[in-house]
Amino acid sequence: MANSSDYLTAVQLAERWGVHRVTLKRWRDAGKGPAYFRTPGFVLYPLAEVEQYEQANTITPEQP
Repeated sequence: MANSSDYLTAVQLAERWGVHRVTLKRWRDAGKGPAYFRTPGFVLYPLAEVEQYEQANTITPEQP
């Protein structure tokens, strides 16, 4: 069974990424960002999905 450390709340993810939680809501409304699910009263992001999203969207600068 999953425990609470397997998920991030919108507030936790906003802090992790340095964005406002309203930004995350706009992304959810637009179908962008990592997978999530709604529970009564709040949204949870599976940590594995967040980490996968971060990896898929990491930009590595070109070396001269």
